[in-house]
Amino acid sequence: MASSISGILGGTFDPVHRGHLHVALQVLTLLDPAEVQFMPCAQPVHRDPPRASGEHRLAMLELALAGHPRLRVNPLEIERGGPSYSVDSLRQLRAGGEAPLALILGSDAFNAFPRWKDPEEVIELAHLVVCHRPGAPLDEALYRERRVAAASELAKRAAGSILVLEIEANHCASSDLRARIAANDSTEDCLAAGVAGYIEQHHLYRQARSNEVNR
Repeated sequence: MASSISGILGGTFDPVHRGHLHVALQVLTLLDPAEVQFMPCAQPVHRDPPRASGEHRLAMLELALAGHPRLRVNPLEIERGGPSYSVDSLRQLRAGGEAPLALILGSDAFNAFPRWKDPEEVIELAHLVVCHRPGAPLDEALYRERRVAAASELAKRAAGSILVLEIEANHCASSDLRARIAANDSTEDCLAAGVAGYIEQHHLYRQARSNEVNR
């Protein structure tokens, strides 16, 4: 039986790909939350601006998540606009009555978590679920006192716990896909057919950037 926890998966989703769904579906299996909300940022604060507009990224997410009833799109950050800070979004969600929450992030983001805006408040507003891929570095000492060993432990508090989930790796990356689209190379291994068709219809990602950073 699914718990009452809502997972929050942020990112640029520029474009959304099977690697993103791979993470979310593993979280559904290992954590069994009520749902996982995909929350695309408006203006990322630690990376280059998205190539596609917020409207296009929301539309691609809707196409990618179709058929997955426990995965949904949350447009909160796109609608709010401006720099997208997790603490601001979590405040809004909690003020709207959404609790408990679990912020889903990769090990690289977790390692940098102390440098986020108001990290101590973030962890008082939500649990952290750290998705650790094989071979990826993970700061084992960071917030050790908040670590829990099992998903069932998250239900004992509204926020403040950290669970590390060991997940399978996936090769898909948005920057690689943007380069492949610009070069007219195949993307069928990483893009859902509906997303690929939307990109083609709207002529997205046709001008490659020379300074793309893999993400």
